[in-house]
Amino acid sequence: MDGERYDTIFVQIPAYRDPELVPTLVDLIEKAQAPRRLRVGVCWQHDEGEGAELFSHAGFRVDTGVLGGRLRHRLALRGASVRVFDYAMGESRGCGWARAIAQQAFRDEAYTLQLDSHHRFAPDWDAELIAQLEALRERSLRPVLVAHPPAYEPGQPVPGRCEEGYQIDFVAFGGPGVVATRSTTIMYPPGPPAPIRARFFSGGFAFADGSFVRDVPADPDHYFNTEEITLAVRAYTQGYDLFHPHRHVVWHYYGRPTAPKVWEDQAAALARGETTLDGAKLGMRALADARQALGMEGIPRVVHWMGRRRSLNEYERFAGLSFARRAATAEALCHIEPCDDDLRLDEAAWVARLLPAPRIP
Repeated sequence: MDGERYDTIFVQIPAYRDPELVPTLVDLIEKAQAPRRLRVGVCWQHDEGEGAELFSHAGFRVDTGVLGGRLRHRLALRGASVRVFDYAMGESRGCGWARAIAQQAFRDEAYTLQLDSHHRFAPDWDAELIAQLEALRERSLRPVLVAHPPAYEPGQPVPGRCEEGYQIDFVAFGGPGVVATRSTTIMYPPGPPAPIRARFFSGGFAFADGSFVRDVPADPDHYFNTEEITLAVRAYTQGYDLFHPHRHVVWHYYGRPTAPKVWEDQAAALARGETTLDGAKLGMRALADARQALGMEGIPRVVHWMGRRRSLNEYERFAGLSFARRAATAEALCHIEPCDDDLRLDEAAWVARLLPAPRIP
């Protein structure tokens, strides 16, 4: 195995009619310390007015071919390689499906970075993320960096670094994503800041060993809102430990008020009789699957995506949540960093620590 293999990064990006995709790819590559280490997989869902010239106009060398009756584009820029899986917008089946398509480009790279298609990056972001992950080896055999990154606006500059960390806090049970969360600034104790343990996953930023793609592959049945909670449970039960980074080198474009959304396009096409894909039904089906698997509708249903290294009960104790009881520990409700203490309690003592949690419809 050659030396370069050990530091390659597989970047996985789903993109739906997003004008920020090309600027994101360019910034990803231009800001990397070693662009040659980047191997990118993109599920490109676009309308009929968009073609591969978008990439060539941005400076990419483009090689287009047909595989299995479908267009595939290979892009190159500054030594980085990008594989683009070409889909018409009407074929989309949601975020989980698109991530699974992008992951087809994975070739056992050493690390993986899960993103959306609208980001900006700090100089040397690749070296920084590798250094942060490797520094966690003393605390975990399988660390994963997860967060909702700070925001950027297209056309506006971003700082060289963000020297703050953000944690994903529990808010309530319910809603379209099983649990509601929010991102807040980490309040560190005195001393040098360091990553803290995390209860939840972020679909738009996660950095881990490449093995994560094999162990916790994207589930094409999860349409959108259930992605993050199921990934948190799947990662933990597969033996991975989640951490929030103490500084950020990636920014995210939130809201995107003028950007097309797949569920809106599908609803309009369904009303016109142009498709049988119903995003609302796909989302509700994914929500029902998640609720059943997490024991919110009775005895937890065995599902293919649950890990075998740890149990669902162990995740609940670590995160301070009881899905079936819609309850949480004081630490989860007060947004205190999780730990392993509750894993050592017997069941009665663990249940006694739970408090009623807020609920939303």
